Amino acid sequence: MEFKERENTLVLYFTGEINSITSESIEKDVFDTIKDKTFNSLELDFDKVSYVSSAGLRIILKLKQRYNGVSIVNASLEVYDVLQMTGFTNIMEVKRGLRTIDISDATLIGTGYFSLVYRINKDTIIKVFKNTSDIKEIERELKLAKQAFILGVPTAISFDIVKVNDKYGVVFEMLDAVSLQDLFIKHPERFDELTTKYTNLLKTINSTEPLDDSLPNAKEEWLKKVDMVKDHLKEEDYNKIHKLLETIPEKKTFVHGDCHFKNIMTQNNELLLIDMDTLSKGHHIFELASIYSAYCTFEEDDPGNNLRFFGIEAEYSRRIFNTVLEKYMGYINQELIDKIRIVSYTHVMWWNIMNEPDDLMRLNGCKDRLLKLIKKYDDLLIDR
Repeated sequence: MEFKERENTLVLYFTGEINSITSESIEKDVFDTIKDKTFNSLELDFDKVSYVSSAGLRIILKLKQRYNGVSIVNASLEVYDVLQMTGFTNIMEVKRGLRTIDISDATLIGTGYFSLVYRINKDTIIKVFKNTSDIKEIERELKLAKQAFILGVPTAISFDIVKVNDKYGVVFEMLDAVSLQDLFIKHPERFDELTTKYTNLLKTINSTEPLDDSLPNAKEEWLKKVDMVKDHLKEEDYNKIHKLLETIPEKKTFVHGDCHFKNIMTQNNELLLIDMDTLSKGHHIFELASIYSAYCTFEEDDPGNNLRFFGIEAEYSRRIFNTVLEKYMGYINQELIDKIRIVSYTHVMWWNIMNEPDDLMRLNGCKDRLLKLIKKYDDLLIDR
């Protein structure tokens, strides 16, 4: 039995099969190893464990009953499934072992603020998260994606979470897929077709109800964002924004929250979402505001942002937004755009504080435009 002491954690390294034949000697080695050790947590490393029988599970249970902070790491998919089916994942922390993917020869096909998308081969793409260090966040996103898929929202279903150097990635089976961004850039003659497909995707998302109440409420999330920027507002302005958001009707349907064309892949002429971490439920004004933020708001205080981030000029991105908006709502006028802008500016002010707090130009630009707009309206109703 190999072990390592790391700060207040004792790590035990297991190998081979833990079954009825080996369990007696393994149990003796385990308790002989730890009897004279002092630790606050006990980590069982299953990286080299190929099989666990009921006899092996009894060893784990004894350790769990005798010591605090017992966890399992690097469990293979097969071993993890056994632990999950027998209920161990409900009583202790169990982390799966992840295979490592080499992307040195992969082709970068998409870049976002929080992730990069690579094509590994003709059939496979991988989405690599830049900053996410908690695998539970990724597992939550994939769970939401599968729920949305079952309900008819076209999402690309992943089949593996992997390690890419020191980061996490998600592998998708995407035959000959390209991003919607690439199609808009390379095929301007298909503008009407692509905006229609894009609009239909948004309508599908925003007309589908989740299976349960676990998703955050978009309006509640936006009200929290206003609270986060409260220190940058006068009290009367904060109150007015709060009251305006309160007028938005409640809805129980999905809001993607970041549905710009870099988060959409096309396969066999069908649009598929590959990013679901911002999913919530609520009124579609939050959806429209989020894509206005992506295509318009960031550009307003940082000319050239769209060219750098999307590869298109500001005029083209605004044309995409306005066309999709009119097809989605069935009308377009200044009041509709203004109300969407109010929701967008509250979001981007919050985003700025959370991600780029030193960028006062964007923060103050959004605030100045927001304060002018809230004087014009007493509600944020947009449905005719």
